[in-house]
Amino acid sequence: MEFNESQKRAVRHCDGPMLLLAGPGSGKTTVITHRIKYITEEHGVRPDNILVITFTKAAANEMKGRFQELCPGVRGVTFGTFHSVFFWMLRNAYNYTAANIVTDSEKYGVIRDSIDRHGFRYDSQEDFAKNVVGEIGNVKSGRVSLENYESTTMKPEDFRVVYDEYENFLRRCGKIDFDDMLVFTYELLSERPDILKMWQNKFRYILIDEFQDINMIQYDIVKLLAGEDQNVFAVGDDDQSVYGFRGAAPAIMKKFPGDFHGTVIEYLNVNYRCSYDIVECSKRIIQNNRDRYEKQLRSAFAAGQSDRVHIVKTDSMTEQNKKIIDRIAELNRAGIPYREMAIIFRTNTEPRALASKLMENGIPFLMKDNIPNIFTHFLAENIFDYIRLARGSRDRRTVLRIINKPNRYISRDAFDSPVVNFEELRQNYKDKYRIVNNINVLENDLERISRLAPYAAVNYIRKAVGLDAYVREYAEYRGVSEDDYIDILEEIQDSAKDFLSFDGWMEYIDEYTKQLREQSRQGSVAGDTVTLSTMHCSKGLEYSYVFIMDAVEDITPHKKSVGDGNIEEERRLFYVAVTRAKYGLYVYVPQKMYGRKAVTSRFVQEMLVDRSLIKTGNTIIHKRYGRGVITYVDDRKLCVHFDDIHETKTLSLEYTINNELIENA
Repeated sequence: MEFNESQKRAVRHCDGPMLLLAGPGSGKTTVITHRIKYITEEHGVRPDNILVITFTKAAANEMKGRFQELCPGVRGVTFGTFHSVFFWMLRNAYNYTAANIVTDSEKYGVIRDSIDRHGFRYDSQEDFAKNVVGEIGNVKSGRVSLENYESTTMKPEDFRVVYDEYENFLRRCGKIDFDDMLVFTYELLSERPDILKMWQNKFRYILIDEFQDINMIQYDIVKLLAGEDQNVFAVGDDDQSVYGFRGAAPAIMKKFPGDFHGTVIEYLNVNYRCSYDIVECSKRIIQNNRDRYEKQLRSAFAAGQSDRVHIVKTDSMTEQNKKIIDRIAELNRAGIPYREMAIIFRTNTEPRALASKLMENGIPFLMKDNIPNIFTHFLAENIFDYIRLARGSRDRRTVLRIINKPNRYISRDAFDSPVVNFEELRQNYKDKYRIVNNINVLENDLERISRLAPYAAVNYIRKAVGLDAYVREYAEYRGVSEDDYIDILEEIQDSAKDFLSFDGWMEYIDEYTKQLREQSRQGSVAGDTVTLSTMHCSKGLEYSYVFIMDAVEDITPHKKSVGDGNIEEERRLFYVAVTRAKYGLYVYVPQKMYGRKAVTSRFVQEMLVDRSLIKTGNTIIHKRYGRGVITYVDDRKLCVHFDDIHETKTLSLEYTINNELIENA
């Protein structure tokens, strides 16, 4: 196989630390496997002294498979994830078995039980429980004092209660979770020099893939294992560090040369995946980050060899979805397999409407991550409960779920039979005029809802009954943005728009739920299918054609990240999405999201123009005025003297870039 010069230097590096900065599509997996081959064959390194660490089981299996194809007779190299390797160490020290690892259902069950037992006002759905478990992991792996940790999911005092009860459950049952594996391994190797020495002798050469995803406790364990030899070969790309919520940060890669003395830094800068235009766009995006290693990235392909980058503006999300589906169908008719196309989005809640339209159009798709079924969200259940009651149900559990949404000041103790009788309820509260009036208003609302079409009924439940007001109060209690809940209500209501009857809408919901469940069941076994993936899950993958949807502010960058100073990680996420495309990249920019005006993502602006070149004295080309020289520029405007019209124009910088009016000369 032909290697470029930087690849050769990396493959032939044997002793001492190396930091290999490998850009997208630069052949890092090939370099890793060939380096193992090289040091075993040319330097006599024993295979069983080599440890290769990846971040996923799939990546470890792929790496192992690639190496076995390259060196079919070589056995003994250890390939594994951080967790599998560390659990091996704990198993040897403490006789742990798989039975000691807490299951997801056990974790989420403990969280939900704790919330219910203490009467905390949080919906205890699985997604919420997952977020709480994630934060518990942050406390452990980040070695943060619980008293000083500020939860973003729950009130701090509530989080501490749930955390303590979760930890008590683990210790009482003799269980550990994945974060315990990290903490216990670090403690074991720090406190037992004899055990540390044993593993250092075992793993004299350590290779780490996707090093940018490492967190601090994993890094500290690697430093312990490296010992005096420091034969650590760290391969990664700080520009693709996108797991800040798990403690990963480019700053750890920046620390590496200081912690591992004599580090050789090598760059893999040639992108063998992406077309020239895609690489150039990606460079213009990522150069706006400050906390990074500077690189001279370039495509292996010449300009004009493939499809260009398309920025597609649409009036609405509905039009966006239609354009994506139409383009996918066109490409497929032209002979492009569905499996060579991917739709990428910032969060897994975005493609719900698109997934429904893909189903309607008979386009097969595979979800890299499960799309939450919006119709099982607690707000959807609340709407369905109101509709059930409007259609005559008086089931006690149904009434209980909505009776105080909004608050009608009616106690759960007032319902003592399986079927609710509103007249008896009035009698229970006959001395409390306000509550009796609330019951009368509810009955009147249910009667009105029964006469409305689904779309109007949902609107009535939201505005007249007061579900929107309840949601705002609930969001304030949780300390989160109300917009997330309102957007969900908007999407539920929008799904009802085409139906004249409740029966028709419910049939659609049942069919959608059935197909979504089937998609989830199929998992990765699907054949020729379009891939739907979040930006996070798309990392490491590649497709001939990529469609990035919802490229607007508050989505990408996400509104929760902009205010937290995480804009550079958001930019890295977008960079990852862009560099999944080999030949064709389509970026969609809806002008309205959930009925509200949307603003084009700053990352789209950065794709279009190299802002580092927008400075006094440089030449640009304007679509209307032609070639000109910049005479002044600040954050809001630029002044350009145009040769053709012999005139200086003052232009809005944002408007000019957003509307693609200029390009660098």
